[in-house]
Amino acid sequence: MKNALFCFVLLISTVLSAQEKVNDSIKKKFDITGIPIVSYNDAYGSIVGLNSMAFFNLNKKDTISPASIAGLGGGFSENKTWFITLFSQLYLDEDKWRVTAGIGFGNINFQYYESSNEGEEGFVDYSNITEFAAFRVMRQIVPHFYGGGIIKFQHSKTHFETGIDSIANANGLGISFMYDTRDDVYYPEQGWKAAITYVANSEWLGSKESFHSIRAYSNYYWKINNRMVLANRASIFSGMGTVPFFGQHTVGGKDIRGYTEGKYRGNQVYSIQSEYRWNFYRRWGTVGFFGMAFTGNPSSGALPAGGAGIRFKAIPSQKINIGIDYAIGKKDSGIYFRIGESF
Repeated sequence: MKNALFCFVLLISTVLSAQEKVNDSIKKKFDITGIPIVSYNDAYGSIVGLNSMAFFNLNKKDTISPASIAGLGGGFSENKTWFITLFSQLYLDEDKWRVTAGIGFGNINFQYYESSNEGEEGFVDYSNITEFAAFRVMRQIVPHFYGGGIIKFQHSKTHFETGIDSIANANGLGISFMYDTRDDVYYPEQGWKAAITYVANSEWLGSKESFHSIRAYSNYYWKINNRMVLANRASIFSGMGTVPFFGQHTVGGKDIRGYTEGKYRGNQVYSIQSEYRWNFYRRWGTVGFFGMAFTGNPSSGALPAGGAGIRFKAIPSQKINIGIDYAIGKKDSGIYFRIGESF
């Protein structure tokens, strides 16, 4: 944790030094920020990497669309996990079109928790080599409401320590709808963002198993005053049909922080959380958060988690924060570096 905080402070010093050399009268085409990853957990060991993003306007005459994003992230860990991802979020034609694209590669050495009817239980290690690509296009139907389609490709090769190997594709087509009344896409202080996405992973698309998934979430932002915001999120993942191992959802990540071991996973995952955001001094802020998650098929019972974090406004013109969070879950914990807010 000390190394993580040192790295975060070093990054902020670098950002400030660079900004002092920039002539404010010159409008830059790109705003670029990055944050190093220096972390540790029991599943991966030591973790190092880098996340970076560029923010830009595709059309200078378009004063309505938010700034678009292009990003690159990557890293590796002590247990020989490595990953690299490229992604973009484009806002076009006065925010009438929203286009999301991503591609990634990795070798993830992780674990899952297994229990048997005989009472035996414990973690089982596995290695997953995966390649994926996804593309989504959404069009504004009426003000604040968008609809569109998504296509994704995923190839995975999984080796379990029990000696079982699995090679499978999960290629899918789907539809997606979004309702968005936020006052700002990067640091919302008020409004709603809700979305639902349905994806059919069909054999005719090359998927090994035919299964379906629904992801839905709803975020609500309440501006308490000029320095304080209360953000709330509820999310659902539901897998239906013959859901393969890699098609299940693991508790953790954006939906709830504090779970890094991969112990809780299932065909259905439900989570809620609230986060208090306080800009206490100029470009500095802090957050405190608490949440709860559940899994279905198999059932996990209640999984609480909470924690706190630090924020620094790296790009004031776009309200872009960088930060670090520490969260504690049920016999688990995690350190999270981020560009932008958690949700």
